[in-house]
Amino acid sequence: MATPSKAKTILKLFFLTVIALILIVAGFLAWQTIREFNPDPVIEMTVTGEASLLPDTISASIYNIGYCGLGAEMDFFYEGGKMARPDELLLQKYETGVIERLHEFSHNDFILLQEVDTLAKRSWYSNQLEKITAALPDFDAWFALNYQSWVPMPVSNPMGKVRAGLATLSCFTPSKVERVAFKSGYSWPMSLFMLKRCFLVSRYQTNLGNEFVLVNTHNSAFSDAAEIRKTELAQLRELMLEEYSKGNFVLIGGDWNQNPADFDATQLLPQYLPKVIEPPIPDDFLPEGWLYAYDPMHSTNRDVNVPYKEGVTKTTLIDFFVCSPNIELLSVETTSTGFTESDHQPVTIKLVLEE
Repeated sequence: MATPSKAKTILKLFFLTVIALILIVAGFLAWQTIREFNPDPVIEMTVTGEASLLPDTISASIYNIGYCGLGAEMDFFYEGGKMARPDELLLQKYETGVIERLHEFSHNDFILLQEVDTLAKRSWYSNQLEKITAALPDFDAWFALNYQSWVPMPVSNPMGKVRAGLATLSCFTPSKVERVAFKSGYSWPMSLFMLKRCFLVSRYQTNLGNEFVLVNTHNSAFSDAAEIRKTELAQLRELMLEEYSKGNFVLIGGDWNQNPADFDATQLLPQYLPKVIEPPIPDDFLPEGWLYAYDPMHSTNRDVNVPYKEGVTKTTLIDFFVCSPNIELLSVETTSTGFTESDHQPVTIKLVLEE
């Protein structure tokens, strides 16, 4: 039995330990709050050179490369897995795979990428934007930062420093490019560690006199972001209506983190174990005449709670395009990668701007 003096000492040490932990956590939150990434609502990006005149027939690909850290062998702690990052050799394998995949789309006019790391522990501080643009010299690139933080989870092996964003690659020179912040997001303190979502708007002149407005988006994920996604969709819809009312062509592509309203999982090929994300994008999101463009036979995203195994790992469709009524859709095709180098599969569209 402990003596009264020993009991007092133990109790004192306990309270001192608790106070020390509270101070450490408070200090960490204060440090994160002071240095929190808080971009302006709209940031105009530098465009050099004379604006190109866009042809009537256009092709574009979208691809969430998953920071080259979520290939087939990987799971992810935030979604039920155990790993926070691949080992360095596996990361290099995924980066090589992504760049080889992008070469397949080098004949396209545009490539829209999401989750591109430029300085992050999870990708061994590799500048993926620099590597991608060096591998595709015929494209100019515009980058919108949407994740800059120091993530303390998982506690045993923190994700640490993250710097990542969206990249729009183009064979044509736009007249204007803007990073537009979504107006909703997580409240403090979660906001310190989550993405500051945005979309990248590029404007191009056309032979028809009006503009082609290309939007690269990466909407909020996770089940606790349902209300945030509603606000994001409302903001995109407002943009769509405003631009179309001016007579402009509008194409939005990216990772929506929701199924399109007309998604039918029964149309997927047998190689996919389908998962439906509830709720999907609402039926009334698209105005009359607008179109979802996706390949109904292929999933574009897989669960990362376990490494990928065909027919066993659940998959769904969340990467797609939205086209305005003055755009004729020629084709849309998902490239079946087996989720080898990313937890997403790329989607390519061909279209015609109608007079």
